[in-house]
Amino acid sequence: MRLTAAGALIGMLAGLGMLLVLGWAMARRRPVMAHRIAPYVGGRLAAGPVRRAGIGGLLATLLRSAGGSSRAGLGPEAVVWAFLGAGLAGLVAMIALQASPWAAIALAAVGGAAALAAHRRHGARAARRRQDSIEQQLPVVADLLAFAVAAGESPFMALCRASDQVRGPLADEVAACVAAIRAGYSLEIALRGLADRTGSRDVDGFIDGLLAAMERGTPLAESLRAQAADARARSRQRLVERAGRKDVAMLVPVVFLILPTVVVIALYPGLHGLRLIVP
Repeated sequence: MRLTAAGALIGMLAGLGMLLVLGWAMARRRPVMAHRIAPYVGGRLAAGPVRRAGIGGLLATLLRSAGGSSRAGLGPEAVVWAFLGAGLAGLVAMIALQASPWAAIALAAVGGAAALAAHRRHGARAARRRQDSIEQQLPVVADLLAFAVAAGESPFMALCRASDQVRGPLADEVAACVAAIRAGYSLEIALRGLADRTGSRDVDGFIDGLLAAMERGTPLAESLRAQAADARARSRQRLVERAGRKDVAMLVPVVFLILPTVVVIALYPGLHGLRLIVP
């Protein structure tokens, strides 16, 4: 019975490996013309290069045909993580722990749930790091746009220059905005799409101020410099707030590591002297 369960787990992992190989082979195919022009003719703006069909697209198709698990928050990558966690936990339970088949199935379910939770936590941390990077790059991009506009360039050329000079997630979104403008979208729609893709309130406010300055005819360079200064002030405020939240975390090594060491060093000579005096 144990050998049957172990064989089932090994077969599941082998099938997942074949699925990964199939996805890799599909990703190596040359994209057709319809896939190349899809970002420029669809309802959403271009967000970068067209992704080739791979394991994610194959699993997404399988999920949609199985009943729409993506509505429950289970994307293709999350399903892969869950399968890998369940398979590894089941193999460990059967081979290393010599557990019964039902215990192996239970441990596999626990492993899949743990892998899914780890994937969600990893995704949340990656999104938070991306958000912080975008907010840190916003003053730099605003300064570059202000310098380019003050030098006599148009807003579109200023965006092109900023996307060429800066590296990071915000620069990638600016490059996607430039590509959308070249594809035929208006400057306002492309900038609104940039703000929607970043999901940052600072970027949204910056885009609103930029569009308002362009509509009212106010000096664009001065407006951009003022917004860059405001972005730096908000960044400093967030750093102060983050440092304030770290005060409690900083007390942990002081209370549990440094303070006991100081107490032991201060009391040990006195205790040793008492042992010598009092027999």
